[in-house]
Amino acid sequence: MPDQSQLTQFPRPSVAVDTAVLCPVPGCGLHVLLTHPGDGVWQLPGSILRPQERLAEAVARCLREKARLVDRAPVQLHVFDQPDRDDRGWVISVAHLDVLSAGDVGLARTGDDGVPESGTAESGTAESGDDPAEAGDGFAEAVATDSDHADAPVHRRKLVPVHDVDELSSEHQEIVRVAVHRLRALHERTPDPFGLLESEFSLRQLRELHEIVAGESLQADTFRRTMLPLLDPTGQAVSQGRGRPAQTFTRRSELALRADSRRMPEDTRR
Repeated sequence: MPDQSQLTQFPRPSVAVDTAVLCPVPGCGLHVLLTHPGDGVWQLPGSILRPQERLAEAVARCLREKARLVDRAPVQLHVFDQPDRDDRGWVISVAHLDVLSAGDVGLARTGDDGVPESGTAESGTAESGDDPAEAGDGFAEAVATDSDHADAPVHRRKLVPVHDVDELSSEHQEIVRVAVHRLRALHERTPDPFGLLESEFSLRQLRELHEIVAGESLQADTFRRTMLPLLDPTGQAVSQGRGRPAQTFTRRSELALRADSRRMPEDTRR
C-alpha cells in the first residue's frame, strides 16, 4: 500500500491551461483567436504548467508568447478532467476565457470608427513574414515573435467564427463551445460584461454588441426593459445617423445595484 504521506507514491496528471479568446466583430459575428506554431496545427493558446508556476502565470505566459497579448486577466472557465481527453497522456486542462475586440487583438484593419474595413473578415491580410497562401483562411494573421526564449517556435494567429472551428482538436472545440455558452449567458443578464464599449454608450450600441455575441437579432423593447435597470443615464446624447440623438448611459456600479436590491419589496425580487 502506498505511503499516504508521500505524494510521489501516487500517479499524477499533467496540468495544462488553455484560453479561449473571443472577439465580437461588427458585421462578422463572434470569433475566436487561434494560434499556429508553424509545424503543428491551429489551436487555442495553451501550455503545460512549468515547475512552481501558478495558473495565472502560465496563462499570461501563453497569451504573451503565442498570442502576443499582454496585461490580460482571463477568468477561469472550466476544468476539463476527462482522463483520456488528451492523446499525449493524463492531462487536466484548466480552461480560461478572455474577451476583447478584434482591433485589440491586432488582427483587424479598422477605420476611424473602429469597425473593421470592408473585406477584412472575408479575405484577410498577411503581414510581413506570414504565409500568403494562408492569408485568406480566417480574419487576418500576424507572426508572434516576442517570446521569453529565443528558440521558441514562431506563432501565427488568426480569428475564425466560433461556429467554424472544425480544424481544432475535439478537446479545444469543446472549450470553445463552453466559452461561447458562458459568454452568451453573461450577456443575457449583464450589459457589456467585459467592457468592450466606451464608458458612455447608447442602447442601440449596447444592443448591437449583444446581438453579435448572441448570434441573432434581439427584440429592442425586451432588451431595453432588461438592461435599463442596470444602467445610469448620463444626461448626454449621441448622434446615430438620421433622427434625433440617442440618450447615452453608463453601467451601474455594483454598490448601486445592491442598494436598489435592498430597497425593493420582497415580492418584487421573486
